[in-house]
Amino acid sequence: AICEPPIPSGCAVVSVAAMVGGTPFAAKPPPPKTDDEEKPSAAAAPADVAKEAPASKEISDIRLADMVHALDKVPKLLRAISLSIRGMYSTHAQRNNPVPAAFEALQRSFAQEAQVFRVFLIPLTMEIVIQLQRLVVHYLEQDVDVWKRKINDCAKAVKEYKILFDCLAQFFREIFKDISRLPAEVQEVRDALVTETHKFQRESGILGIKSLVEDDLFIALLFIPEVDYYAAPLVHGGHLDEFRKPVVAKDFFERSFAAANALELSLMPAVAKLEQVVQHVADFFTDMLVELETELLADTSPTPPPKKKDPWANYGKTAAEIQADREKEEAEERAATGQTRPPAEQQALEAKQERHYEIVKPKAYWIDRSWRALQGVNGNIFQDTINVPFAEPREYPQDWLENRKNAEGVDIIDLARAATANVEITAALDP
Repeated sequence: AICEPPIPSGCAVVSVAAMVGGTPFAAKPPPPKTDDEEKPSAAAAPADVAKEAPASKEISDIRLADMVHALDKVPKLLRAISLSIRGMYSTHAQRNNPVPAAFEALQRSFAQEAQVFRVFLIPLTMEIVIQLQRLVVHYLEQDVDVWKRKINDCAKAVKEYKILFDCLAQFFREIFKDISRLPAEVQEVRDALVTETHKFQRESGILGIKSLVEDDLFIALLFIPEVDYYAAPLVHGGHLDEFRKPVVAKDFFERSFAAANALELSLMPAVAKLEQVVQHVADFFTDMLVELETELLADTSPTPPPKKKDPWANYGKTAAEIQADREKEEAEERAATGQTRPPAEQQALEAKQERHYEIVKPKAYWIDRSWRALQGVNGNIFQDTINVPFAEPREYPQDWLENRKNAEGVDIIDLARAATANVEITAALDP
């Protein structure tokens, strides 16, 4: 007999087959609590009644690492979306290899959202993340004295990316609302392919037993020919010795089921996770902007145009008069930039600015690594979506882009366009 390890109380046992429509195993009920367990201890009583402390808004080393960890997820989540689209539209009906009518209807139905991903959402996400290099350059290429003098430019860059990531998160929320109808359409394909459904339930269960799965987001993609090669490394995460790749779909009926199944089990979770990741980054830049403006006294208002100088302004004046005019102009500039503080106050402010710089600069190298990692796979992601057919009507992606509004009723695209003058991002906002 095989002895199973004990299961902690309260933990539900779920079958991997449930990921493809199967029924999860029932969870073992936890054992009844004894009288001693039901009585709270005196030491634990204050913690039970105490309210949870609010999360700190300060830009700390831990928060920076958490934000970079979120950025590192973007390439993998975009690849899950692109591979799902590739599997969906690399499966075509042929004369001797028909596909179910429900699958052809699903292809036509999803074509509109697939075009939105290909033309707009994927390129915009990649450009915004890659162009973070224009923000981190303030920390990587400037020493602390130069950064303090140019702190306003750094704060303006933070404000720009805060708005861009917030708009991007709203776009992903909108597209997720549109694709929320897909599970019902995928179920129609499963109902038409009952035999294939049971087969893939069994194969998924075997995969969960025999292999070490690092990311289950890509399991449904392992059964699609041509896509499985790219999905396998993302499933096992490099643990080749503990991974047994399942058999891919053999005929067009199995391939149709696998492609439809990937929409629900890979694409939709990836879109939901990507929205959360992007919103997390936007919230981080919101707090960073608050710190720069309130504590470090950075000014994010638009830079006024330079004053025109009269070439004849010093004509007929003595050297003392010219020097007095110059000192008067410098005093006005210091007053406008807030540099007329008492020495003690100015010294305390500079100490805060230096502390912020010393915290952010080491993690700026991590952010630089994150956008370079995404830049390294952008060609593969674009190649995955090359087979997407034109949407009907063909102007649907442009209409989707121009008419999505936020909670205040303002067009999201207008907010993004007004926030940046970056040429690459502006081009992605006008596909």
